[in-house]
Amino acid sequence: MLVSNLISSSLRKIGALSSGETIETARQGEALSALQSMLRSWGAVSVNVFANIKESFSLISGKSSYSWGSGGDISTVRPNFVTGAYVEDGSGISHPVDIIPENFYDNIASKDTTSRPYCLYFQPLYPLAYIYLYPVPVVVETLHLTSLKPFTEIGSFALATDTLSFPSYYEEPIIYNLAVRLAPEYGRTVSAEVAAIANDSYNDMVILNSSNKVEQVYVVLPAQSPFGVRYSINSDTFR
Repeated sequence: MLVSNLISSSLRKIGALSSGETIETARQGEALSALQSMLRSWGAVSVNVFANIKESFSLISGKSSYSWGSGGDISTVRPNFVTGAYVEDGSGISHPVDIIPENFYDNIASKDTTSRPYCLYFQPLYPLAYIYLYPVPVVVETLHLTSLKPFTEIGSFALATDTLSFPSYYEEPIIYNLAVRLAPEYGRTVSAEVAAIANDSYNDMVILNSSNKVEQVYVVLPAQSPFGVRYSINSDTFR
């Protein structure tokens, strides 16, 4: 969603903008500042509002761990979570990489085994996070990563012309809570309905964000591999 559309929608909720009406540039800038302030305040109380970011970088033969953050091996904004990964070989073929929890990575007996990686453990240290790959790559291929990073750090809402990419359940709390924040500046009174939706959708977002932090659950089954066949309870699949 365009930031400008999000702002316009918020203003319509308090009757400060009519349907089809274009917001003035100055007013848009003021509303954008209010949006930025709101998202920063949410982040300050651990209500993290994330953007879904896709990135890629070249693996290094024989290197299994990579620091992630400003000045790290992956010198981009440090993510809060890694939600997906795959390795692309020289022929452009994609090979899935499972995101595994710490205890699963710790239970790998021989972490020096070499091959194309198919497991990734993300360690969210600060200021640099780390990813650990298993097996250790032996060929220079491309690792593609999908991660969640706070809007406030990636600057994805810096301009009214920016496009925000967020989970569908973020839309309502952002629009309605921004409307509540903007109302006093426009001399408007927030209706009971708008206030209720702002409050309920915010609480729902907090609950959903908390539930999304639950790690994948895996069971290791004996098999002819270094540490067994992996079964994911979440996806009901074997690897």
